[in-house]
Amino acid sequence: MTAGPEHGRFDSYPDEVADVAASGMADKVNSSWYRMATEYGLMDSNREFLLAATLEAIGGDPEDAPYLLWFRIQLTDGWDLVRSEVSLLRSGFARVFTDRFVPEFTVASLDGRMMMNTTVWGNGTVSTIVIRP
Repeated sequence: MTAGPEHGRFDSYPDEVADVAASGMADKVNSSWYRMATEYGLMDSNREFLLAATLEAIGGDPEDAPYLLWFRIQLTDGWDLVRSEVSLLRSGFARVFTDRFVPEFTVASLDGRMMMNTTVWGNGTVSTIVIRP
């Protein structure tokens, strides 16, 4: 059984799903995650939201890696999550398909009403899902 919009799950549009090795990957992913962030209420009036990171990803003890830390961030006009090449956002799984930087990140609204994940799938594509019960 798959969760659909009636259950609060919303996926990138089919034309927004990007192959990790495609030249237009960054543009598609940026366009999709930002559209969904705007449409489903990720950012508050100051364009702030929460970004998740594992303790291991920020230099913590690998024994604590399953634990997520949430950072409050503000998206400014010049910020680009997809092209940032910030190691914290780099998908380890994407390396199965390509050596280029491919992002993977989880964010949530400050009010707790939605969570969004941009992820790499087993078929070598990257897309975004929103959970908004």
